[in-house]
Amino acid sequence: MRAGLVAYRGVALVFALAPSLAAQEAPVAESGNAAAGAREHEPTSSLELSAALGPSLVFGEPANPAFSESVGRVGVELAGAIAYRSSYFVDPRLEVGYAWLAHGRSELPSGPWGDGGALKQQLGTWLISPGISADIWRFRPRIGIGLSIVSQSNDFAGQTHSSTQLSLLSQAGLGFQVFEADSLRIDADARIVGIPGADLTFMSVGIVGRWDAVSFR
Repeated sequence: MRAGLVAYRGVALVFALAPSLAAQEAPVAESGNAAAGAREHEPTSSLELSAALGPSLVFGEPANPAFSESVGRVGVELAGAIAYRSSYFVDPRLEVGYAWLAHGRSELPSGPWGDGGALKQQLGTWLISPGISADIWRFRPRIGIGLSIVSQSNDFAGQTHSSTQLSLLSQAGLGFQVFEADSLRIDADARIVGIPGADLTFMSVGIVGRWDAVSFR
C-alpha cells in the first residue's frame, strides 16, 4: 500500500512539473526565433552597380541661327555608376557617362574667308560626377558635382575639325523605383545637368538598372 502511494505521488509530481518545464523551454525557443528574425531583418550595406540609358534634350539657341538650316536638340545619354548603399540615410556614388547631345547643319555664304558651303556640327560631352543619393520610399533623389569634357566636331568642305573644353558640372536627378526582385532594381529616372563654363544645359529621362554586386553586414 505504501509503495503504491509513493508511485502515485511520483506520477503526480511529474505531471505537476511538466507545465513549468514547458514554460521554461518556450521562452528559450521564442527568444531563438526572435534572434533569427532580427538577423534576417538586420540592415545590410552593399556595393551597387548601375547603368542608365535614355534620350536627352539640350536647351539654348544655336550660335548662328541665321545660317542654321536644321538643329537636332535630342540626343542619347549612357552612364554607369558605382555606389555604396549603407544602412544610413546618404549613399556616396561616382558616375561616369557620355551624352550625344546635339547635331546641326548650317549653310555658310561665300565671303572674304573663302567659298561657302555646308557646315555639319556635332556636340557631345563626357561626364565624371561624384555625388550622393538617398532612398526615400520608392524615390531616389541625388545630386552631384564634377567635371565635363565637352567636345564639338565640325565638318566643312571635306575636312573635319574638333575641339574640347574642360568645365565643371553640377547635376540633380530623381529616380522612382518601378521594379524590384532580390538584389535587382529598375528605376524611371530624370536628371538635369548644367555646365556653366561651356554655357550648356541639358536634361535626360530614361531607365536605370541597379544591382547589388556585393552585400555587407
